Amino acid sequence: MKETILVVEDGDAVRNLVCLMLVQNGYRVLEARDGHHALRVCRTYSGPIELVLTDLVMPNMQGADLAEHLHRAHPDLRILLMSGYTDLPVVQRFGRDSVAFLPKPFTSVELVAKVRQVLDSPWDGLPAGRSADG
Repeated sequence: MKETILVVEDGDAVRNLVCLMLVQNGYRVLEARDGHHALRVCRTYSGPIELVLTDLVMPNMQGADLAEHLHRAHPDLRILLMSGYTDLPVVQRFGRDSVAFLPKPFTSVELVAKVRQVLDSPWDGLPAGRSADG
């Protein structure tokens, strides 16, 4: 069975490229253009979603806020945050060791390796008591 990954990215070109990289490596991919769209996809998709790969900086709902919403509803759902802005307060507040994080830009090899690492590692969810608004 293929693992399903929801890619949440507001940039069409980046989202399309990331989805292509994942599909070429055997994953089933769902797409969302922002956090609100991602929540709708999660509500309406009938199968399991093993991982959400979300950009941190997006309009309307930041990726960390989306992660918090999804974690509350689905504590076992794995979340991988990505951003080109590694100095964002939310990245520093969560810490790269406590939340899966992939800095942009990345190669296909780096993406697939990080996704596999997150899927194969024990998952304790998001750190407790940490706000995602940042």
